[in-house]
Order: sequence, then C-alpha cells, then structure tokens
Amino acid sequence: MEFLMGHCYWLLWTLGGLCAILFYLRHRKRIHAFLLGSVTGLTALVLLHFYGGAVGFVPTLCLTNLLVCTVFGIPGVALLALGSLFPG
Repeated sequence: MEFLMGHCYWLLWTLGGLCAILFYLRHRKRIHAFLLGSVTGLTALVLLHFYGGAVGFVPTLCLTNLLVCTVFGIPGVALLALGSLFPG
C-alpha cells in the first residue's frame, strides 16, 4: 500500500495519458478529435487561471501547462489540479 501512496501521482499521469491516447485512436476523425480536445483543454486552463480562486486552484499559463492541456485536453487540466494535491 505504501508503494501505491508513494507513486499515486505517476500512476494517475500514466492512466490519464493512456485514456487520452485511447480516446484519440478510437475516433475515425483523429485530427478533429485532437483539435476538439486541445481547444477544450486550453479553454479549461484559461478559465481556471482567471476564475480558479473560487475552487482553490489557479494554474499558471506557462509553456508546460499549455502543452499538457493541448495534448491531454480536459484530463490534463484535471491531472494538473491533482498535482497540486500531491506535491513533489
């Protein structure tokens, strides 16, 4: 159980990455699905940046966060939020 608690953050990122890859591969229009996921992820990141104080999570608009939300979409935003729960 201690192994799981110590590596929970990385397990969540792995599961999130697999979900995003499977989501994009299952669609017939993969580019359309990727663009839709990217736009929704970036929109969620920007909304959280400006209005995240209400929920207690205000991500910065740095290049790393932008890339994560572009590739993973909304699950990437959720993983960034979970990352604030598991520091370091």
